[in-house]
Parts: sequence; C-alpha cells; structure tokens
Amino acid sequence: SLSAGAPLAESHRPKRSLAAAVSHWPHQSTKQAWDEPSASSLGQMKFNPTVGHIVINEHKDVTFNCSIKVPQLLLRPDAPGISLWKDGRELHMLDRIATSHFEISDEEEVAMTSTFSIRAAQRSDNGSYVCKLNISGTEIVSDPISVQLEGLPHFIRQPEKLNVSKNSPFNLTCQAVGPPEPVEIYWFRNNVQVNEKPHISPSVLTVPGLNETALFSCEAHNSKGLTASNPGQVNVKGMPSAPTSVHVLNRTAHGIVISWVPGFDAFSALKSCSVQVKEAVPRSNVSLLLFNTSVPPHVYHIQQLWPMADYNISVSCKNEVGWSAFSPWITASTTEGAPTTPPLNVTVLLNESSSFLEIRWVKPPLGRIHGELQGYRIWHRWQDSKGLQNISSEAQQNASVAILPVVATNATCSVRVAAVTKGGVGPFSSPVEVFIPSSGLITSAPSSTPASGNTDSFIIALGFICGTIAVGLILCLSVVIQKRCMETKYGNAFSRNDSELVVNYTAKKSYCRRAVELTLGSLGISSELQQKLQDVVIDRNALSLGKVLGEGEFGSVMEGRLSQPEGTPQKVAVKTMKLDNFSQREIEEFLSEAACMKDFDHPNVIKLLGVCIELSSQQVPKPMVILPFMKYGDLHSFLLRSRLEMAPQFVPLQTLLKFMVDIALGMEYLSSRQFLHRDLAARNCMLRDDMTVCVADFGLSKKIYSGDYYRQGRIAKMPVKWIAIESLADRVYTTKSDVWAFGVTMWEIATRGMTPYPGVQNHEIYEYLFHGQRLKKPEDCLDELYEIMSACWRADPADRPTFSQLKVHLEKLLESLPILRGSGDVIYINTSLPEESPDSTQDSGFPQADSDLDPGDIAEPCCSHAEAALVVVDVHDGERWGSRYVLEGAGEEQLGSPVEEAYVPLLPHGAVPEGSAWTQASTLPAGSSLAPELRRADSCLEDSEVLL
Repeated sequence: SLSAGAPLAESHRPKRSLAAAVSHWPHQSTKQAWDEPSASSLGQMKFNPTVGHIVINEHKDVTFNCSIKVPQLLLRPDAPGISLWKDGRELHMLDRIATSHFEISDEEEVAMTSTFSIRAAQRSDNGSYVCKLNISGTEIVSDPISVQLEGLPHFIRQPEKLNVSKNSPFNLTCQAVGPPEPVEIYWFRNNVQVNEKPHISPSVLTVPGLNETALFSCEAHNSKGLTASNPGQVNVKGMPSAPTSVHVLNRTAHGIVISWVPGFDAFSALKSCSVQVKEAVPRSNVSLLLFNTSVPPHVYHIQQLWPMADYNISVSCKNEVGWSAFSPWITASTTEGAPTTPPLNVTVLLNESSSFLEIRWVKPPLGRIHGELQGYRIWHRWQDSKGLQNISSEAQQNASVAILPVVATNATCSVRVAAVTKGGVGPFSSPVEVFIPSSGLITSAPSSTPASGNTDSFIIALGFICGTIAVGLILCLSVVIQKRCMETKYGNAFSRNDSELVVNYTAKKSYCRRAVELTLGSLGISSELQQKLQDVVIDRNALSLGKVLGEGEFGSVMEGRLSQPEGTPQKVAVKTMKLDNFSQREIEEFLSEAACMKDFDHPNVIKLLGVCIELSSQQVPKPMVILPFMKYGDLHSFLLRSRLEMAPQFVPLQTLLKFMVDIALGMEYLSSRQFLHRDLAARNCMLRDDMTVCVADFGLSKKIYSGDYYRQGRIAKMPVKWIAIESLADRVYTTKSDVWAFGVTMWEIATRGMTPYPGVQNHEIYEYLFHGQRLKKPEDCLDELYEIMSACWRADPADRPTFSQLKVHLEKLLESLPILRGSGDVIYINTSLPEESPDSTQDSGFPQADSDLDPGDIAEPCCSHAEAALVVVDVHDGERWGSRYVLEGAGEEQLGSPVEEAYVPLLPHGAVPEGSAWTQASTLPAGSSLAPELRRADSCLEDSEVLL
C-alpha cells in the first residue's frame, strides 16, 4: 500500500523514468504483448490501496501517491501515465503541484508509482482527489483521497459600514468558518468587548440605537487560534450642512438658473432642496417665494420672476432627518424683458394736403416696459379695391409721433403700434383705422382711442359738464328721500302749509307707522343658508339684552335673557356684528358659523340656541347669534385670573389635564364631522358651570366639501402663533393643522395662560419654525405631557397624531396621576366674608366670571367687626384626615386691617374631580365645606387666617 510517506520508503530503490522503462520493453516483447488485452484481465486491475483521508494545517505541503501493477503484455509504448483528478476535473501540473513517476519492471509486470505534492496548501485545495490510468481505452480509477486543511477561522461575512437613524435599532452580522469547527464569535464596539459569552458563528448583534458614530468589529476563535475582522463604521444620520457655492448659470427676463454644491449630507442622502427667493426691493406684500425641487441634479430654474429686478437667493436641502440651514444670500437680477402692455391712446390723423398720416400715442406705463425703451414698431395695412398691403416700420427712440406717407387713396389704413426693448417687442395696440378718400378729404373719423390736442380738450369739457349734472341729480335725490322719510315717520305734522315752523326738531328714534317684517330674507343671504337657519330663528320679543360682556373691532358679545315657552327665562350670550365693518359676504359667513353650530350635539362643543334679527340704529337688519351663557368665561381668561390676580389660586395638574381631554373630545367630534376649526386656542374655549370645557368660536370654520384640505385665499389677520407651519407656507389647512393648534393650546394650559413663543414677533414665526424651533417645555411640565405636545408640532402633517389618539394618551396620563385628597391639601384659607367687600370682583384686570352667588349660601359672620387673627394648629400626620388638624388656641394678635377685597373663587365645590383639593381664597360657595376643625377657627368672633 502507498501513503503520504511512500516516497521516503522508496527512496533507496533505483529510480527510472518512464522512458527508461519503455526502452526495456522490446527485449521482453512478443507478438502476444501487442494483442488487445482481454476484458477479464482489465477488470482485475486496480490501484493499490492508499491513504483515504489527509488532515493537515493550512499552508503546509500535502503529499500523496498512487501505485498500480500493470502486466507487461498490457502496456503500450504510447500509453499515458497516471493522472490526478479533483472533483471530476483533471489537474495539470502547475507551479504549486509537483509530481514524480517511478516504474519498477520485472519479467511479468511493471509497478507504476506517481507521487503528487501540493506546496503551501490553501483552503481552495480542500476536496476529493483520485488517480486515473487509461489502458487500451479502459479507465482505471483509484479510491478517493480526501484532503482537509485546518487553520484559523476564515470570515465569510464581516461587520459592514452602516448609516442609521439616531437611537434606532439595527443589526450587524459576523460569520466565519473553519475547519476546525466550531467557530466562536466575540463582538467589539470601539475596541471594547461587547459580549462576555461567545456566540456560535454565524452571529447577529442587535444594537438598540446610537447617538454618535461607532466602530464595530468581531473576532472569530477556533482551536487553531483567532482571526480579527475588519472594523465596520456605523454612522448616525443627522441634519445636513448648508449648501455652498450658490451661483448663477443663466439669466432671462423671467427666470434665473442657479446651481449649488450640496453640503455634508450627514450620512443620509439628500432628497430635495428648497430655493428661497426674496425681492431685493419688495413690489408687493408677498416678497418671499419658496421653490422645492428634487435632487440631483443640484440645479434649478427659478421662474415667474419680474424682468429687470434684483433678487436675493438662498438654498436649503433636506435629508430624511430634516432641513439644513440656508446658504448665504446671493444677489442676482433678471434681464430686460419685452413690454407687457401696448402704447396708449393711439390716434391717426390725415394732414391737410392728404400726403401723409400723423400717428400719435402715449408711452406705456414705466412699470410695464420692463427694460430700457429702444423705440416703437409701427404696423400698418392698406386696403383698397386692388387688395391688402401689409407694411412694418420702426419709429425713432422715445418719440411719441410718427409720419406715414399715403400710399393709396380711396383706401382704408389700419395702424397698430408696439413698444420695443432689448428684451423683445411688446404687444401691439388695437388697430386704428382711417379712410383716405380720393378727393383728399376725410369722410370718416378714426375708429380709435381719442387723439390728442383739441379732442382732449373737448373730452375734458364734456366730462366736467357730465360731472356737474351728476352732482346735481344726487343732491336732488337726497332731498326727495329725506322729505319722504319725514313724511313716513311723522306724516304731515311738520308741513309748512298747515302751520308755521316754530321749533326745529330732529328725531332721535324712528317710530314707523308700518310694521317692518324682519326675516332671514331681509338680510340678503342665500336661500340655501336661509333654509338651514329657518328652524332656529327666534322671535326678537323673546330676547332681552343686558350689559356688554366683551367688545372687539368687528362685533360684541352681550348678556341676555331668553324667554322659554314654558315661561322660565334662560341666561344667554348674544353675539352681534358691527355692520359698518362687514360686507354682505362676511355677514353670510357670520351666519354660516351659526349654521355649522346648529348641527353640533356634543357636551364639549358649544351648541347654538338660536338666531335673532333686529333693526340697527340705521334701520338695517342686523343678525344676532344666541349661545349658552358660560359662567366662567373663556379658558384663557380663567387661567390668567388663577395666576395673576391679587389672590392667585393654584390649579392642579389633574384639572389642567381634564381641560385638555375635554378639548380633545370636542375636536375629535368636529373632525369626525369633517369640520376644520382653524382658530383653536384657549381664548376660543369656554368653561361651563361644572368646569367642563367647550370648543367654541367657529368664525374661521369651513366644511371640507372636496378632498382633504381647504385652501384659503388670503391669510390676513390670522393667529400666526397657533397656525401650523404648512399653513403659513402654503395656506393649506387640514385636520392635522388643527392638531398643531391643539398642541399650542395644551402649552397655553400648561403655562396657565402665557402667550406662545415669548419674545418672538409675529413676522418672525415662520423662520423660527422653519429652522426646527418649537415651543419650549413649560416649567413643572411632565415629560410625558410635553412629548404629546411635541408630537402635535411635527413638520410632516402625516406624522402628527389624530385627535382620537391624543384623547387616549391624555386620558392614560390623567389616570396615572395620584388622586388628591380633600382637606389635607388646603394650605391657606382667608375667612373674610364677601359682604364686607362689595367691590371685590371689580377692576381685577381680567374678564370677570359671573358668579351669581345667592346671599343665603354665604355664612353669617360671628361679629360685625371682624379682624384678622392667627390660629395655631397641631398637625398629626398619623391620624385620619378628619382629625389631622387640632386647634390649640385663639388669635394672639391682630395681623393688620380688615381685608378690603375678596375674590370670587375660580373653582366652586363640586367643579373638580372627586378628591381634588384647592387653595381657596375669599368666600366659599354654597355646598362647600371645610374640615370641622378648620371651621372652629371662626369661634373667636373675628375673621381668622389659618396658617398650616
């Protein structure tokens, strides 16, 4: 048998080459030796057994041999030697494969031996090898020889370079193979080992997230040693850098082509860029233009610009993280353009000799020339019995007159004039025709705009006469109307024919003898709106008006009482308009608000009670909308009173969250009805008697009739600090725009009535928001609550939550807060009574709540001259709440003069959830009670202050 060590065993034997052996064959050959061998003899031939499996270290030499004995009679001189095959493919002798052949002959057979050596074996040399010998067309194959190389682990997959979002999880894979197996994987982050226990290859490392760039690598271990992988850098995506090198490629009259070099993309491919264009000298209110374009290429053609105008241009680019800062401004200007209006007042006159035509015109307005005027182009056409003849000519620069020779008589000449600049030829004026008779006299006047000279004087005189006549008619008509009104009001009481005029009297009020029927039709609104409001119209006699609760530039809100059919009057709020400030369209929009509210039926949305019509002082029908009266006024004023009045009252977080939940419920209802509020703010939320918040003031509400958005034509007098960023930029409103405003309203509630974006002016809001700035977290605000606010202010409207989701999050947050206990949380109580301070609710600086306290609900004082006193109290923490405070004595000394002002409590008993406690100042409403030991503080027959 032959093995890997066989060549050493045979080294002492004489070596002969195949050629040497063949040289001896003729001496032993006979005729039978050249005959074809029999099949039985070939079938008995086979290679000698050899080593079946070779295991060796990588980069070592592998040597094995194959041997076979062949009868002398079967060998031919041209027979090939032993060949080496691997995995079905013959291996030719290469640099790394060496071979040697040995033959030992005797009288009957030849022993053939081939030794194969693979130098510095590699993993690619692993496999199954066989030796083959071909004798007379028959192939003899040896048993397979398996070669297995062992060494250090070999990596199939290493940690790759990744770009990931900040704090987002990702996976890395490391895979290595032997042999020998198993292969164990250790992970490293910035050269620090991550896993204490090894992973069996392949290994997947899950990273929960990164906030900075890190290097990851792995080590593969087996029994032969270890191999380290190449490091894979994981970058954290961030905001891109501002573009640079913005410059102009081309300019036209109405466009500028710019290019720029994008800034560092912060490991996130740039998706789009925004080109900001601002007029250097603003021509209108809207001087800032924004154009979005996809990239690459980083080139954009800015269009729709004015000719001969200077513009400031800046570029910002966006990746999946956000927008970069804008590049520094560059200044570029458009070229001259063609005029956009023709010359004015074109006239054509025939001179006395009928030898030429004189054409006159007025220069176009300077703002419509769009360049330096080069001259004018005159086009004239002559039509006579022979046919048409078109002629074009140029007039000299800055001239407003041209002379045309008469080329035909008994013909009609049509003339048109256009202004010319370097940018091109402007539009031609309307054709002016004149007829040139053969006799030389003009028989028809030019059908043109009036000519200059005497004709202009005639027009001026005619205009003066017509104006004088018009003024006279107006004066006469006004006298007739005034006389008619006097007769209508007072009949013939002041007729000069019946009595002498003694006293001049001007009526302050009109007492019309004929009843004026006030209907919805008298308002001039559409029939569709009349039909919507018909079932909510209330008779004016059923409504009595009281004091004005609030008044603004465009209307007022008044207190009123509405008589019910059953006879019990109801206190209401009446919303009116100042008709002098409104057009007919705006009156219809005012009533459309009422039509919207008519269909609402939700406890957190204000409900319409009715619509009433009355005559104004100018005898013009005036609409009034009747709403429920809200005792505590609007939410914004309530929050301000709780924070800034002379006796500020702390509103607990549980109640503030309840306000937010109420608003979310109301807005959820409105959005389900496909209504956009568009003016959601704390000032437009009202507080019921039970402290439930109602969404109100739909003065800007619009129903979505098609699509999912409403595009407003103008944005004048809009509350910009509550408007979403996309609404400021594109004037597009969706339900997600109301979600943005709800987030700002939450911030108002959390800050107890502060104005959003303190220190930021209204005109700076868009730039402030565009650069990613948002409202700062209020003091003492829960992180979870601020996260809900921030979700409402995401730049992409699709990423903002719905009102249903906001309601669920706020309710869960409210449930997670601890329940406040009753009397244990009262820290300070002022026991002075309100009857001693009759002016307590006046001049507080904020809209006053209407308390309507019943005098019977207020406890009588123990003495007529109450004074302040100090009461000492022991606090027993271990006792139940009913016996926690124990009074030790009466007042020791006077603390000051009697309290002169008492404030109506902001929160009455029962207006807050069960268990909520309040710091109460001033009086206690009916139904409220203090702990028994606190009520005993008044036993001193004096007003007492209990300090706990």
